[in-house]
Amino acid sequence: MRRPTAIHRHFLAAFGLSCVATAWWGCAEASAPPQETATGAGGSSLTLSMSSSTGTGGNGGFNMSGSGGSGGDVCTSTSAKAEAVPVDLVFVLDRSGSMVGAKWAGTTSALSTFFDDPVSAGIAAGLLYFPTIKPFGVACDVEFYKVLDVPIAPLPDNAFALTNSMPASPTGANTPTYTALDGALRVATAYQDAHPTHKVSVVLATDGDPTGCEGVTIDGIASLAKSALNYNGVLTYVIGVEGSIIANLNQIAAAGGTAAAYDITEDVSQFSATMAAIRTAVLGCEFGLPPPPLGMSLVPDEVNFSYTPGGTDMPVTLPRADDLADCGGLPGWYYDNNLSPTKILICPASCLTIQNDSLAEISVAFGCDSVLN
Repeated sequence: MRRPTAIHRHFLAAFGLSCVATAWWGCAEASAPPQETATGAGGSSLTLSMSSSTGTGGNGGFNMSGSGGSGGDVCTSTSAKAEAVPVDLVFVLDRSGSMVGAKWAGTTSALSTFFDDPVSAGIAAGLLYFPTIKPFGVACDVEFYKVLDVPIAPLPDNAFALTNSMPASPTGANTPTYTALDGALRVATAYQDAHPTHKVSVVLATDGDPTGCEGVTIDGIASLAKSALNYNGVLTYVIGVEGSIIANLNQIAAAGGTAAAYDITEDVSQFSATMAAIRTAVLGCEFGLPPPPLGMSLVPDEVNFSYTPGGTDMPVTLPRADDLADCGGLPGWYYDNNLSPTKILICPASCLTIQNDSLAEISVAFGCDSVLN
């Protein structure tokens, strides 16, 4: 990418966090109202304080070590506190008979810990079992998975309902993964549509390949996850308990936008750590792009993202990449859509740094050519 040369006057604004909707062809009913009515506050990605400041503009910006670029025009900033992204999780839990014993005890204990953990407070969660636990339910009929067994609602208030719903022992026959994930993703994408400023994800936990329903393939299951991701960004996380073929679960996770399954086949006690890792991931680094101030028109090539580490007064202007691949393992950010952007996404090399800094200050500047990577 070329480096900018033109210098304009900066206008800075804080930004909230939001989600974007497109179309999911894989679910005929995905655009219908969600099955659950609870709304919930969702989880917070960052607690960020914003302040007004005056600084020096220029071409160079800053790198992650905080070193500055060359000077130029004086830039005046106006900013406000950033809003946190609400996070909603739909858990899809395998209760087939093969989960009996230590696997079931470890899984349900880890989930109960996650639901009650103060760090999870504000995240909204719902739960769906497969095979279905609904009275007279048919395991391979998606109709019995379109309504969650525990509706989405904020933690910790929903923790009791979630934990209390867990059967003492798994007694389901077969593993109807396709229909369960199909139903869960219909709920999740509809909930995302109804709550566009939220970030909705599905977490599938299982100990084996799908069984009991005709014509089901791993490719078919993965296509469900990919369709939901393409529709409105719903991610699918996958946890593989002992008995799973991780290569198959990796395919589902990759299609659902989460790269690979969490492999705990050797030790179910890792389930709690896995849930903590997923919590960190879903609280991630996505920010809504605010409208330019003072009636300015949005020019995508004249936007900059600044991050000031907590306890310092040295802002870091991250360079803009074309997309995730263009991040190249380096600090930076990119748009969700380069032609009509609505969100700023932080490159992985910068995300965890910002995520772990609860006192970070962040801002978006309008009016100067983007600092490019």
